[in-house]
Amino acid sequence: MDKKQLKFISELFGNEIRTYRVIEKDKTQEGFSQDSGIGPEHIGEIERGEKLPRIDTLLRLYNAGIDINRAFDHILKELEDRGIDIRKDK
Repeated sequence: MDKKQLKFISELFGNEIRTYRVIEKDKTQEGFSQDSGIGPEHIGEIERGEKLPRIDTLLRLYNAGIDINRAFDHILKELEDRGIDIRKDK
C-alpha cells in the first residue's frame, strides 16, 4: 500500500469517527474525549486523517461505542468502489 492510499484510508476512518461522534452521539470532541478517554486533540487528528489510531486507541473507540466493524466495512466498500485492492503489495 502506498502513502497516498494510506492517507486516503486514514481520512475515511476519520470520517467514520466524526460521523459517529456528531450524528449518532451529538457530541463535541471534548464530550467524546470524556467518553473515550482519548484527548480531544488526538480525536481531531484522527478525524482529519492525520493519524491512524493504535490498537489501544481502537479499543477505546470501541468501548466508547464506535462500531469498528461497520467503520471497516464502509472503508472497504469505498476502496472497492474506487478500485483499490489493499491485498496487493506495491
